[in-house]
Amino acid sequence: MAGSMMLAGLMPCAIAAPVDVVEIAGGKVKGVETDVPDVQLFKGLPFAGPAGGENRFRPPQPVEPWEGVRIADSWGDQSMQDVKLNPVGAFWGDEFYYDNDFMPKASENGLNLNVFTPAKDAGDKLPVYVWIHGGGNDHGYASEIEFWASKLAAKGIIVVPVQYRLGAFGFLSSAELSAESPEGTSGNLALLDLVTALEWVRDNIEGFGGDPSNVTIGGQSAGSRNVGMLLRIPKARGLFHRAVMQSASGGLLDTDFPMRMAKEAENAASLEKLFGKPMSLADLRAIPAEDFVTKRLGLDDQLMHYALKAAVGQFIIDDTLITQDSAKLLRPGALDGIDLMIGANADERTSTQGDPEGTMNPEDFAKFLEKTYGEEGTQAYQASDPTHAYRLRLRADADNLLQTALVSAEHAKANSKDLNAFVYYFDNPPPGRNAEFYGSFHSADLWYFMNSMRDQPGQRPWTDVDHRMADTMSTYLANFVKSGDPNGEGLPKWPQPESGPAFVRFADGYAYPVEGTPHPSRDAVNRKAVLAKYGLSELHPRQ
Repeated sequence: MAGSMMLAGLMPCAIAAPVDVVEIAGGKVKGVETDVPDVQLFKGLPFAGPAGGENRFRPPQPVEPWEGVRIADSWGDQSMQDVKLNPVGAFWGDEFYYDNDFMPKASENGLNLNVFTPAKDAGDKLPVYVWIHGGGNDHGYASEIEFWASKLAAKGIIVVPVQYRLGAFGFLSSAELSAESPEGTSGNLALLDLVTALEWVRDNIEGFGGDPSNVTIGGQSAGSRNVGMLLRIPKARGLFHRAVMQSASGGLLDTDFPMRMAKEAENAASLEKLFGKPMSLADLRAIPAEDFVTKRLGLDDQLMHYALKAAVGQFIIDDTLITQDSAKLLRPGALDGIDLMIGANADERTSTQGDPEGTMNPEDFAKFLEKTYGEEGTQAYQASDPTHAYRLRLRADADNLLQTALVSAEHAKANSKDLNAFVYYFDNPPPGRNAEFYGSFHSADLWYFMNSMRDQPGQRPWTDVDHRMADTMSTYLANFVKSGDPNGEGLPKWPQPESGPAFVRFADGYAYPVEGTPHPSRDAVNRKAVLAKYGLSELHPRQ
């Protein structure tokens, strides 16, 4: 996708002049053109200062100012991570990371964002979509090729992909950090980064033609979990007005998060075990940034970045950003006034843990079904051979995620007033690259919701079906960002789960309003399993 798409300057265009140069926190910036007429892109805008050295593990610092007009034609650095994690030749490398024009270097100067804007005037007051990338909260970045959002922005919204600190850089809690904090707490720094990015949007987006009073947050995979955590942060309320959760493991359902003080002690012990000695905050800050992605630690001989991530974990109850009460999204009124879009893919596990050559012993598969679903499971999932058993095992996990999304939406609507909730099921396998096995894999929906697919070398052999599906899905998304309702002229009616399961199934290039998948027995056993896991009852029992 290099070349014609990535032009360095904005072609003369009088109507774009009012948002050509924008004054933001830190100084003035000028955008560049995209492959879509009248959609400008501002790359690598800092919403906070560098996060290395003495600022490592500290809350986001103020933006460092610059002189003159910065031409925003270069992606900002990725947050610190292993940029070699997904090489070309492996599944994810071939899918998303094959084009170096979309892969900036990684550093601790990664607190930046991008702005795709179709505004013709700074006073246009366009709705804003703040996009949070996935990647397990240990990798990923805002300029990934599947987030190329010019076509999505052309539907009348401003798209703002943001970055945040990853792994231990974004989640370390320690007694020393809490002692140096004015709030007396630590941990959840990645979430504080995201709150800071939303505050930047509130304070700066008008210059790009955006409306700070009409902001939607969205994310996929770990980004979706981060969206769920922002819903749990009282400080973030008012900074956004609706939420999109793609492949949201756990959905909105109650989760037991560690408490800060217990986590601080646990982290200290884990770090001592990894390094073979107690590690002070000064010790951790003295480690050169490159060591995190070049040196190895522990019995598993992992890169330091991933060893520390495993040791530190992720979200905690810190009693500042997140409290025990705010963590419960199904409490009465928890989501009052928030609109929600949530869903899952039909084959979530093929790309994350699947092997096209994989098999499963039928006896082991039967034991899994009995343990997970009881006797009903053996009727819902009947395998013909070890290969089929293996693939059904993967599909069962994906089926469970759909029911988690549905139960989340139904119970959220029951417990919060003025909440619109829309659930989707993505069942439209992208073409090529062993589509027969991978199907509608985890992250495949990104190409469609973002309308980012292009007929370019390196991408899949997109068909008319795919382009039609992308236009439909991105239109639904843009409508939701504008009003909290994805429905609009020329689109099939997307129902809400008012009196039981109801959602849209994206398949074969079309949107189908449905109450179930093509496998109702699987829907039933997974729904029962989700309700039991979270101690919930059916809100609308069917006769």
